[in-house]
Amino acid sequence: MVCILYRTHFVTGLAVGYLLSGSLEMSAISGVAALLPDIDHPGSYIGRKIPVIPTVLKWTVGHRGPFHSLIAALVAGAIALIIGGKAIGLAVMVGYLAHLLGDLFTFSGVPLLFPLKFNARVPLVKTGGVLEKLVVFPALCVGVVYLIGNPLVKTFFARL
Repeated sequence: MVCILYRTHFVTGLAVGYLLSGSLEMSAISGVAALLPDIDHPGSYIGRKIPVIPTVLKWTVGHRGPFHSLIAALVAGAIALIIGGKAIGLAVMVGYLAHLLGDLFTFSGVPLLFPLKFNARVPLVKTGGVLEKLVVFPALCVGVVYLIGNPLVKTFFARL
């Protein structure tokens, strides 16, 4: 099973990135970073673009294994920090964590504390199901547009 649809992950990353930074650039980085945990599945958005790596990872570590953990989020953030600096490192880690949060609400859950075999989950959403497509994704889109267009949000970030 592929996790929550990539569009939902991307928009969640955008929202969380913007909430924490007030920057469209950092928001975009968080949105893209929210796609990274699914590097372990050939059917994911990234997997369809570069199928060799996800296929090898799925065979070796499986989907929703180490790449869906808090350790992986920290490693991704640390690598981005080294390559791009503090703001980019934080944006990547936040986007990565947004993905994990989204998958937490699926029936499969996520192994947040990998290598422990426990999957944390709050089973509310079926991946690609009606609730995700007709409620979650549209609500997130409206939320992102509201955040970016709301002058109060912009004023808040201008004061930081």
